Order: sequence, then structure tokens, then C-alpha cells
Amino acid sequence: MSGGQLSGRSVVVLKFGGSVLHDESDVHVAVHEIYRWVRRGDRVVAVVSALEGTTDALIARARAYGHTPHEGAYATLLATGEETSAALLGLAIDRAGVPVEVLDAAAVDLRTTGTTLDAFPESIDAPGVLRALERTPVLVIPGFIGRNADGRTTLLGRGGSDLTALFVAERLIAAGATDVRCRLVKDVDGLYEFDPADTSTATRPARYAALHWDGALALDGGIVQHKAVRYAKGKGLPFEVGAALAEDVTLVGDFQTRTAERLVSTDRPRIRVALLGCGTVGLGVYERLLGLGDRFEVVRIAVRDIKKAAASGVEPRLLTTHPFEAAACDCELVIETMGGIDPARSAIERALRDGKGVVTANKAVIAAHGDELRAIAEAHGATLRSSASVGGAMHAIETVARAVSLGQIVEITGVLNGTTNFVLGRITGGDTLAAAVSTAQDAGFAESDPSRDLDGRDAGDKLCVLAQEAWGGPSTSCGPVLEPGAIEREPLTDESIARSTHGLARGETIRHIARVRRDSNGTLRATVTLERVPVCSAFGAATQEWNALLVRLSDGSSEACVGRGAGRWPTTESVLADVLATAHPCRSRSLIPM
Repeated sequence: MSGGQLSGRSVVVLKFGGSVLHDESDVHVAVHEIYRWVRRGDRVVAVVSALEGTTDALIARARAYGHTPHEGAYATLLATGEETSAALLGLAIDRAGVPVEVLDAAAVDLRTTGTTLDAFPESIDAPGVLRALERTPVLVIPGFIGRNADGRTTLLGRGGSDLTALFVAERLIAAGATDVRCRLVKDVDGLYEFDPADTSTATRPARYAALHWDGALALDGGIVQHKAVRYAKGKGLPFEVGAALAEDVTLVGDFQTRTAERLVSTDRPRIRVALLGCGTVGLGVYERLLGLGDRFEVVRIAVRDIKKAAASGVEPRLLTTHPFEAAACDCELVIETMGGIDPARSAIERALRDGKGVVTANKAVIAAHGDELRAIAEAHGATLRSSASVGGAMHAIETVARAVSLGQIVEITGVLNGTTNFVLGRITGGDTLAAAVSTAQDAGFAESDPSRDLDGRDAGDKLCVLAQEAWGGPSTSCGPVLEPGAIEREPLTDESIARSTHGLARGETIRHIARVRRDSNGTLRATVTLERVPVCSAFGAATQEWNALLVRLSDGSSEACVGRGAGRWPTTESVLADVLATAHPCRSRSLIPM
């Protein structure tokens, strides 16, 4: 790390309280919120409160032992609420395929002054937090909890998690991080003149777009506790208050009071969605959309086997065996997870020509027809997003797009197939190829016919998609930038693996590496081959179903990312991120100058 720059990456501190995390089923909403920042290229520190009602239950449990329980034991018991929610969120983020570390108050050395039950944060190992963010894009920290000078557990009192989030943001800035923002994620989309849920008056409150700290202190403190606002004011720290998965927020800081132009909306229409495919990934998407039922309504689902889909829990009245019918139904958004070229390509084209948004996880279609489909989308005012087609939750396409904005890309290299990476890991552990493939199938990382993974076609298609992002443009509309058939591939076989592992040095391992280079005259040369790599390298460290990507620019700089590249939930998370971006286009992220 140099000068607190965090390698040029922005940091967002997100605070999730009990008003957002009502119960364990709400944890995935926090994951969606975190992932949409990660795929923009930001690093995230998530500060979490206990799940709603947990602290009250723990208080009651403690008082069952006496009206004035031992303060140390009481603080230790209440701290388990935040620690549990932090652990659950960490598990959910990991399941979604995003690298994460869960750090407690001791790990970040969050020291407090004051009493055991109403302490105030005094210091934190901010340089250590920044170093951790260099390693990992997401850190989860329990709010409300600290350690006193003796190392004993302390509580920050009511509103302590808001205070922790603001304290962490301010300390990271003081440690030299130059682009830090803090958002307190609530169950409302900002601060209001008065409670918008108050039915005692017919007057509709105005929502503040911007508010001075003093204006926030003049409110009742029900949304943001006054001690947190006073801390921010004392440090000159601006912050944001808003809902999960939303862009509209209230900016609190040294601002003139300004109300939002739009009125409070109590009747936001749901976006009607058609699903094409409801297999491993499609079913995951369906379940997540049901969890976001206030935003989305699934109106049609195309499947091969209606009985099988109904048995898996899908509502039978939604099912059809005709993808075209589903794509043409009365909806605003079509999500395609069928795989294969046809009928997926034709159904996508139909939806785009109707002006609908399309999200697809189909790397084969995008590799062969991506430029053509994007041209159709542009001509008909539609949108086409395909982030899930490469690398699951690794956000590979966004990483390449970020690199394009920084300079000329000369090479893209990666471990792009989670199945083959899982298989190679099992083989280096002593399994035969056949046994490793069988284990991958049992774990849900390999299809019943894994040939496209093992022979490199899947990774080759992903290279083609990334090449379109890196070097595509109007001049390429007549065909793909990189043809799948032009890629040299080395399949995984008993012979190729034996050849690659023969004489393997200590500290080395083998990976199925996908690579595309652009030479000085613009020619692309692409391969998917077995290579020896150091165990300690980014590719060597990508084990099991994890993927890794490295994008090299002409000036010698590079962009990189890692993530789970196979399985239901990583791909589902990437699809959902595209769905949310399509449904609610993101505005400029430069809301607060720090």
C-alpha cells in the first residue's frame, strides 16, 4: 500500500442494522448490497448490528439472573448478537463467491474509553484494516462492540453500530485512504421531515436530499442516533443514509438543506420478469427474486420439464415449455439461464427487439453473437447484460471494463473454469480424473456431461466474451472479436495431466490457464492450456472452484479479481447484480467529495 491509496481503489463503509436485518432470511439482501459495490471495483467494510430483536432477547436472558447483572458478563453476552450476525453475513458472502474476512473488535484493535456498557471508540488499527482490504475486497466487522484498555469487552450503547461505522470511515481517512465514503443502510431511503409511516397526519413528509449535521440533530434521532451525528460533525465527516439496493440517499454533512424533487412513493410498481431456464442457476435466481418480492414479480418461466420444476418448488401456473412464449410475454425483463446457442439466442433476440431488458448467464451465446445482440439492443432501446457469463461472482467483465478505462489492454489471463480447477485440485490430492469429475458432479460444480469444461471450450467462450469487452467496438459488429474456433485448446485428459505434473517442482501446481494476447498489429492469439504456476501466485492460490483473472495493460499496470466461478449461488449473485442494475440503473457514484 502506498500513501493510503489502497492501489487506487475506493472504500465504502456500509452499516447494516436490525431494521434491515430483521432475521436470517434478510442476510442475502446485505450480500446483494455489498456485491454491487464490489463489482464496481470498490472495497467494502460492512459493519453489522445484531438481527432485529436479538439484543432485547439477550437483555431479557441476562436479567433472568438478576436485575443488575455483572457488567462484564452482560457485555460479553450482548456482544454475541453482533458477532453472530457478522459471522452469518460472512458465511453468506462466501457462499455467494466473494472473498471475505470477518474481523472482531480484537482483530481490528478497536479500543474504547468510558464505561463498560456505554463506551466510546478511541482508536482502531486503521493501517491494519487497509492492509486487510488490499488482500480481500470485503471485511465484516461487528458494530456496537469494543475493547477497553484492559482488553475486556465493552458496548457502545444505543446507536453504537452507526457510531462504529462512522468511526471506522474517519479513521481510514486519517490513516491516508483518499477515497472513503460511509453509508448507513436503513429500512427507509433517507431522512424525512417526520416519520413517513406516521398515519396520524394526511401531510406527506419531504425526504431530504441533503441535510446539514445540525438539521439531522434537530430530527428525533430515530433513524440515526444523535451521538453518531455529533461525532461526524465534530470530525467534519459527511455520510449517507439510504435503503439497501437504492441510489437515492440523504447526504448529511456541511450541506445546505435540500429536499428531494420527487414525492414519497408508496406504490412502486414491481418489475415483471420472465425466466428462461430454471435449473441450478435459474432456480437460485427464482428464489432470490421471491425474496425481493417488493421489487420483482416473476410472471413466466420456461423449462424443459414442467413436472421436475414444479417438484422443486416453482409455482406451476408460471411454467411453460416454450422459451419464445416466455420471452414474448407481458414483462419488462427477461433472464436467460438455459445455456447453449439455440433456442436461447433466438429468445434473447425476440426480447431485445421488443425493447425489454435482458440478463443472461450464457457465455456460448455471448461469445458467438454478443456484438450482434448488443447492436439489436441499441437499435431497439433495450439493455443486454451478461456479467454472469464469465467467472460467477468474480466480476470479470467489470474488471476488464475498468482496465479499458485506464489504458490499452495487452493481455488477459485467468483461471476461468471452476469445474476444471476443482477437478485439478482433487487430482493433485490423489484422485484419478474420473473420480475427480464424479466428485465435482456430486458437488454441483460439473454438468452430467462435463466435456465442454474439460476440453476447454467453456473457458474459450469466456475468453471470447472478455475479448469483446477489451477490444470490441463498432468496427467489430460484423462478427466476434475473437472466434471460439480460433482458440488453441489443451483438454484435460489422463495423458495431458500426467505430462504436466511430471517433474513438478516443490511449490508448484498446475492450472488450466486461459490466455489471450494482443500483439502490436492488433492480432489476438488465444490459448487454454495446462500450465505450471507457483502455489503462492494468484492463480495457484485459486483453489477448488475459485477463479482468478489478471488483466495487463500496455503501461505495465494490471487489474485483478478473484471469486467462486462455479455453483448455484455465485452465478446467481452475478445474475442478480445485473438484474438490479438493469431494473434500477446506477447513477454517478461521486455523491460526496471526500
